[in-house]
This record gives sequence, C-alpha cells and structure tokens, in this order.
Amino acid sequence: MDLKIIEKAKELKNEMSLEESSQVLSNSFNDITNLLKAIASPKRLMVLNYLLQQPRNFSFLLNKLRIKRTTLVHHLDFLIETNLIDREDWGRYCITDIGLKFIKAITSTYQNIIFEQQEEHQQIINQYNQWPQFYRASGVIKENLVSNEAKYQSGWNSYISATSGVLISLGVPHDYIYIGGRTGYCFIVNATHLISASILSKNAWQEIYKGTESFGWKMNLWKKKRKYSCAWQLENEDYDLGLDVFNQVAKIIDDYNTPVVLLGVHGSGFAIINGYQNDSYLVSTYYHIEGREEIPIRFDQLRLINKFTYFYFTKNQEKENPEFEDKKSIKRAIEFAKGIHFSQSDFTSGPQAYDTWIDVLSSGKKDHIEKIGNNILGQFDYDSKSIATEYLERLYYKYKENQQAQFLKDASQCYKKAMMELEPFTQMFPHPKQRNNNLTLESRNNGVKILKKVKNYQIDAIENLEKAYEKWKL
Repeated sequence: MDLKIIEKAKELKNEMSLEESSQVLSNSFNDITNLLKAIASPKRLMVLNYLLQQPRNFSFLLNKLRIKRTTLVHHLDFLIETNLIDREDWGRYCITDIGLKFIKAITSTYQNIIFEQQEEHQQIINQYNQWPQFYRASGVIKENLVSNEAKYQSGWNSYISATSGVLISLGVPHDYIYIGGRTGYCFIVNATHLISASILSKNAWQEIYKGTESFGWKMNLWKKKRKYSCAWQLENEDYDLGLDVFNQVAKIIDDYNTPVVLLGVHGSGFAIINGYQNDSYLVSTYYHIEGREEIPIRFDQLRLINKFTYFYFTKNQEKENPEFEDKKSIKRAIEFAKGIHFSQSDFTSGPQAYDTWIDVLSSGKKDHIEKIGNNILGQFDYDSKSIATEYLERLYYKYKENQQAQFLKDASQCYKKAMMELEPFTQMFPHPKQRNNNLTLESRNNGVKILKKVKNYQIDAIENLEKAYEKWKL
C-alpha cells in the first residue's frame, strides 16, 4: 500500500462541524442517497477512474468495460445526472470538478479507514502474540482441503448428521439412518422445564461413542472446558483457546488428510470441518441440506455452551462383527429408550419425559411452553422416531428368518405410529423462529393428547425391543 496516500488520508480534516453535517444530512437524505448510488456500481467507478486520467470517448469505455451499449449509456446518463461527469462533445466524456473532488474525498476516506484497520490489526497482533503467521505477514495465505471431502447428512441431530457424513466419506457402507440407529441416539427422549434441547449425561455420550466406533473406526476425541461458559460467544481467554483449537484442527487436517467433526458451528451444533483457509474453517453444515452456500467460519465465531469439542477418526484394525453389533445396538436402544442412568439430574428421560412435557403444556405458562413445547423438541423427537422406525425395519428384513425378527418389526411399527402422531404436533407448535404464538387452550390440550399417545407407543416399543433382544441368539 502507498504510504504517501495513507499519510495524506490521515491529514484530511473535515471542515464542517458535526452540527453542520447533521443539518446537511437532515435536509438532503434523498439527494445524498442518489449521489452515493452513483458510486455503488463497480462499472461506474471504472468509468470515473478512466476519466480521471483523461477524457475518453464512448468506444474506448465500451471496449474497456465489456458491457452492452445500452448498459453503458445508462451508467453514463446516471453520472451526468449527478454532475460527476460531463459530455464534451458527441461521444466524448470528461470528469467534472465536482466529480474530481468527490473521487478524491471517497478515496481519501477509504485510505483513512484502511489505515485505522491496520492500526487496530497491529494492536491485536501485539496483544495476542500466538496468532497465525497470515495475520503477521500480508499476503501470506494458509489453506488446505482434505481429499475425501465429507458432506453433512440429512436430519435434525447434528451429531449423527456430521458423524455420518465423515464415516461415509471414509468408506463406511451405511447411511444416516443406520448410523443413527446403531449409535442409539435416535432412541433417546429427554425433557426439562428449563430449556428446549435434550442434554445427555457423560455415560450416555460414552455409549453413543461406542456405537459410533462399532463401524471399525476409532474416535479420537478432544474436549476442554471454556473459561467463560456463561456466554455463548467467545471472549477474553476463550479467544486464545479458540485459536488453539483451530490450530489443532488444522494440524489434524495437514497430518491425516481427514475431516474433523467440531462442536459450535451455526448455533452450538456439530459440523464437518473439511479444511481451513487463513483463520477460518471450511465447513459442511445443515446449509448443505437446505441447498444454501456454505460460508467459512472464523475460529472465534463458534457458539458453545460450556466446552470445546472435536473428534476425528483413525482406522481400527479390529474388524466389525455386524450381527454382534446389531444385537448390541438393540441393548443400547432399550437402555436409551427407558432412560436408564443416561440423563442429567435436572432432566427426565424415557417415557417419563413425556410426563414432564405434558405438564409444561398443561401449565399454560407461555415461557415454559415456548422453551419446551415447541418444534425444537417436537421436531427432534419426530426425526428420532422416523430413524428408529426405518432402522428397526431394516433389521427385521436383515434377520427375517430369525426369532427376533417379528419383535423388531412390531417395535418399528410402534415408532411409526408415534411418528405419525408427532407430525401434526410439529405443525401445532412451530419452530421459535417461525412462531405464530399458537398457544391456545385448544392447541395445548390437543398437544397433550398427542404426547400421551406417543408415550404409550414408546412403552410398547420398549417391550418389543426387550423381547427381540431376549430372542436374539448368536
């Protein structure tokens, strides 16, 4: 950057007082807006730049801008109307004195802004001396992308969606449904009076990790508690920890050429990290499912409740025994569905969770209903039931000739009925971002009736799962 220009920008003084500037703005909102529109187009700025050098004719500008004749005419007319350029004679244009002063003002202001940003940037570097080299050396770009890029899979459970995407990219011949069923996550039901998301105990996560590793890949898990866990956004020492996590993930990608699953992307969810670019993660998230463009996530933009968490997979030499792991997944499903020792102290799990959910809807307390009787928990439970339905149906067909098959099918049907009941529930209590305040007594009573039926189907499903496990012979 030209230091002389920067110094010149620093010397610029605003001759108007703040009061005078405010008065001009108040009297000229439309005119100033129209003037700013004149430079809001890259093509018009290019025209002004060419005319700064010397007057130009129409054919020269048309050749340089490579646009349609009618489009160039529109741009030139706009600049003439705002008195920034003038037509000397037919087909020849020049910049006006006002245009010249205007360009000098905006370029000087721009350079002044750049200078202040550089000063702020240098202060940050001095304060955080462990920041990456690309912050210190202008133009240095640090970037890497794994060769087996993983894609986020469909579903509301971000752990299963991200984990499935990575395992599939590593060659695991199973989809989101099968991985969700094998880990047992889809059989969990948790409820609380406090928040709208299910929180699992350490024991529950350990079981889920075991189910995840049953596909023959070892999970390498890293966790560290935040210093300021009361805030969603990173602050103070958590910035440094966030940078340390970023550097660790980048090193894993460099050393192992494998995707990483990271917590805290787009609102505390799990996401796939396929690489990095400068200070940002290159991610695959639910944006992929929605057909939206993925955007890099800067290392300090994570949103975390209390701890940093990431994991990646390395190959386990022990080969998978499919039937043994399938039977084990049923045991895991029973324990999760019944809520045995897998919930935090402030939560209810298993069929009893529906009682808590029902109490919230029955209470009529709007703040409680919006936190728990809504589409976050409702949609999550609906999605879980749909996975459980299909997973158990697949096991039924896989072991159709065995004694446990019919009970697997019956359990699948129970979850299917529960899922069908939950579908209108998700419409009655929409996502908070789409809330229509549908908290009438009638809607709440209908919600209670639905949850009571779902609870009964849950109990019936557990009974069939227990019979299937009992009959399963290896």
